[in-house]
Amino acid sequence: MERIAYAQQRNQLTRHATLALARSHSHGEAIPFTSLGPILIASPHPDDETLGCGGLIARCAMLGSSITVLAMTNGEASHPGDRAWQEKLGDIRKNEQYSALKALGLAEPDVVSLGLPDGGLERLGKEQCELIEARIWEVMQARGIRTVFVPAVDDCHSDHRMTARLLAAVALKRPVDHFFSYQIWPPEERSPWVVASEDEYLNDIADLVNLKRDALYQHRSQLNAIDPAHSEGFKMPEALLEAKLKNQESFARIRDIAEWSQ
Repeated sequence: MERIAYAQQRNQLTRHATLALARSHSHGEAIPFTSLGPILIASPHPDDETLGCGGLIARCAMLGSSITVLAMTNGEASHPGDRAWQEKLGDIRKNEQYSALKALGLAEPDVVSLGLPDGGLERLGKEQCELIEARIWEVMQARGIRTVFVPAVDDCHSDHRMTARLLAAVALKRPVDHFFSYQIWPPEERSPWVVASEDEYLNDIADLVNLKRDALYQHRSQLNAIDPAHSEGFKMPEALLEAKLKNQESFARIRDIAEWSQ
């Protein structure tokens, strides 16, 4: 009986262990999860990795695949306040991110925090960007990263766009097997050269939606006011939660990184 139960569990894992190519595209084949790792997910703010890739993270945790989250900022600017408050909020959000990743099944989440200024990535100078890119490469090299997930380069949030470009710059110099993007705040109209460089892949997470919901609810500071003195600020829209808790996650595999990130 134990052997039968184990076989059934493995069959279920195998059945869901591919990123299925969207029907709207005719080229490309399904990519097994087992061929992706080790994986790096670049997250501009704590919660972006769960919103965009929560099901992917949970599936990889089930399969024992290696996941590293590159936290670009601590998300300290989501609710305005003085410097002391922003430092406190940054710590709160880092802890929420860690809790969310544990809820997704990572026993000891591997989170690399760069501590860059929330809301200020596009104001970074050339030398700063070069230093950041070097640090990102160190992280990737140390972990043998083969696949990278970044926010969409045409996302409405400037930190998301800059995160995509920083990781693209690294991947252009030191190629990886797969380079994917995920959307959080899509633009009203997408740039033709961006779309032309993308192949859409879908991740079936029907069996993981409740797990992803539990993980998102760890980000309490983004769902409800956690301090009466700092009640003004960002609150995650219900429409965003609804969109990210559907039965499929969508990713774009980038064929031409240089064209895509121009």
